[in-house]
Amino acid sequence: MTTGSCLVAGILAVWSPASLPALAADGPEAVRTGGGEPADAAAIRAAAAAYRTALEKGDAAAIRRAWTADGDIVDGWGNLLPAADATNGDGKPAGAVRPEIRVGETRLRFITPDVALEDGSVDVVLPGTATPLEGWFSAVWVKQDGAWKLAGIREAERPTPSSADMIADLEWMVGDWVLVPDDGVAKETVPAMEMSVRWDAGRMFLIRDVRLQVPAAGTDPVTVDVQQRIGWDPLVGRIRSWSFSSDGTRSEATWFRDGSSWLTKGMAIRADGTQMTTVTIYSYDGQDRCRWRTIQDPFASDERIPVRATWVRQPKGGGK
Repeated sequence: MTTGSCLVAGILAVWSPASLPALAADGPEAVRTGGGEPADAAAIRAAAAAYRTALEKGDAAAIRRAWTADGDIVDGWGNLLPAADATNGDGKPAGAVRPEIRVGETRLRFITPDVALEDGSVDVVLPGTATPLEGWFSAVWVKQDGAWKLAGIREAERPTPSSADMIADLEWMVGDWVLVPDDGVAKETVPAMEMSVRWDAGRMFLIRDVRLQVPAAGTDPVTVDVQQRIGWDPLVGRIRSWSFSSDGTRSEATWFRDGSSWLTKGMAIRADGTQMTTVTIYSYDGQDRCRWRTIQDPFASDERIPVRATWVRQPKGGGK
């Protein structure tokens, strides 16, 4: 089993006020090992349904109530995130379109009368894409004061057969590009960015050099340079990218093919140690334009940064 990316937990972070996965205990009847009663299985299914509803509504307060005080999440990268820290926002529904969550067959097994383990599959379909991200999850449910609550979730990506030749499908990125706001998008909401992409000497990695202007309060924008390498990672069986910025930020991302588009799911760590998840969609038109949709969601913050813009290829000699 590969664990190339955090599926539900991290992806939902950019569409809801919580970095939390959706699950459902509405599969086959529970295996009542350990003394679980049918009424407890039904109560867990009801709690899972209420949790899904809270996620769909962006109801942070209800999401928090679904968890124990010390509940935590381990994503497909092995990152540990306390559920209390993952629940952001003020409880108001988020305005952005959220991904579609499709929970497959689940199995509920009672370890003791007050502890149950739920295993299942889940697919996540992001807005603007058709190919689902496929994964597994395991959830620990505990009974506290007569109510069933989540105590922990562990996630893993389902492996997708592929090959290193997929990196050749990103050949279209080679060249010089500038980022322009989409029609109707305020210019100040889109960072000034230039990008140059080339192959390395062995054509094993694409190298992207990006320069962006970051607004700074009361001063001129700060220039940040980013170098990224994109290549095949045999450990996870996926295309991955590794980025390093002049401001001390470093990040990693996993790339998923969706027809003519590419989706990346990444995690960035700033120089001060704060973390941020990023979901980005590249939709190439086959010529010289690439629609760019990205949402960044810093952990433990209400800040959510969406960007809607288009990369436009520059004539040879007209880029950076």
